[in-house]
Amino acid sequence: MELRRFLTLLRHHLVGIVISLVVCGVAAFALSSSTTPTYRSTAALFVSLQNGDSASDLAQGANYTRDQMASYATLATTPAVLQPVVDELALPGTARDLAHRVTAVAPNDTVVLEVSVADPSPEAAARIADAIAEQLIVVLGDVAPRGESGDATVRVSEVTPAEVPRFQTSPNTKTDLAVGLLLGLVVGVLYAVLRETLDTRVRDVSRVEAVTDAPVLGAVPRLPGESGHLLALADDPRGGLAEVFRQLSTNVEFLRVGDAPVSLLVTSSLPGEGKSTVAANLALALAEVGHRVVLVDADLRRPSVAQRLGLEGEAGLSTVLLGRVEYEDVRQEWGGSGLHVLTAGAIPPNPVQLLSSSRMADLMSTLESRYDVVVVDSAPVLPVTDALVLSRHATGTLLVVNSRALRRAQLTETLRRLDHPGTRLLGVVVNQLSDCSAVHGYDAYRAADQAPAPGRRSTWWRVPGWVRSPRRSADGTPVAPASETSGPAPTGRTTTGAMSPADRGAPVR
Repeated sequence: MELRRFLTLLRHHLVGIVISLVVCGVAAFALSSSTTPTYRSTAALFVSLQNGDSASDLAQGANYTRDQMASYATLATTPAVLQPVVDELALPGTARDLAHRVTAVAPNDTVVLEVSVADPSPEAAARIADAIAEQLIVVLGDVAPRGESGDATVRVSEVTPAEVPRFQTSPNTKTDLAVGLLLGLVVGVLYAVLRETLDTRVRDVSRVEAVTDAPVLGAVPRLPGESGHLLALADDPRGGLAEVFRQLSTNVEFLRVGDAPVSLLVTSSLPGEGKSTVAANLALALAEVGHRVVLVDADLRRPSVAQRLGLEGEAGLSTVLLGRVEYEDVRQEWGGSGLHVLTAGAIPPNPVQLLSSSRMADLMSTLESRYDVVVVDSAPVLPVTDALVLSRHATGTLLVVNSRALRRAQLTETLRRLDHPGTRLLGVVVNQLSDCSAVHGYDAYRAADQAPAPGRRSTWWRVPGWVRSPRRSADGTPVAPASETSGPAPTGRTTTGAMSPADRGAPVR
């Protein structure tokens, strides 16, 4: 895994990693705080060989003593040494219990034996360490080999009496907390890697590109409070999300050959991936630059365009296909950019038969002759075959992929179904991306452009545009800021302010 992808993975799972850090850190601190403090006191013994006066004898004696130091250290934890100490000091438990709190070590290449005792009482730790050192001297004198005169050849003396410790040796709260945080970090990273490995959802653009050769024409981020930006080009025409859809419309314009009309089928793999939102905003973005655009709601199973745009939905595409009315009688104009909308109408019992009929083919030909771009919102691919039927009547298909819901296997199956004669997949629009850097960057650029004049203090522009709520008049109608309603519009694009519901939709007769 490359570094950039690994850092992106950590950022996506930052909440889980932080939770792991907090939980493990708090647990380590609580465990350390609840543990009984322990104090350790150490007494040092010096071991030497008594026999021998020459240099050779002394050298051999020193080597012999160093070789025996490990045995002497083991002897310090045996009942022969500890039981008399337990009896003398009236300690609770047995010699075996005391042995768990005694440590005897001989540093490398030395003849110094260090006997340490751990105890909840600092005074008791020092008292027990001294008692063990004294008893060890007695036992070593008994078990050491004796010379010709009958005296012990090993002499042991206490060189450092045990002192009452001033600081506890355990628990070390700082060390325990650091270990807990480190453990939490490791657990959090493992959680992120494991979840990323087991998660088969299409999380980012790179995963989409790994599944299909079709170009990614747009990447729509997921924003907090997105429900207020279903129609970004109408609710916040100068916001970052609106610019995302304008960029998508620009990419779609490159698909046109000269001035030839183009019909775009917008579909998805599953319901709820945002295809209707993408279709509506794409149609608005194309219409605001002067194209003649019609948005057709061809989802005759779960239509949503009429409700989203606040239009009359009783009569529409199904009514036209049944031959009850003409297209001109039920089309409606939405907003001030000249966008025409053909809603789905009443839900018929036989959607596939209507969409595959000759009337649908004739209607698409009529619309292509009257408009520059025809945007068709259709049903998803996997549950029903409506989109596959409609794709034969369209110039190309745009597939909306929800990065938070769709699985890679589902995307692969959708691409397989769309890969048949008569269907041309123009590209993919990745929706609900977690990375909002592009939108934030545009909002920061817009905020800097709208900075207050010198001498005026203001901090509202530091907040991204999608966070701010629009100002409203007394009747609740959104009011665009002065900077959005004054001055010339950008070249080649007509930008309108937020529209009231009354201005958004009106039938065209």
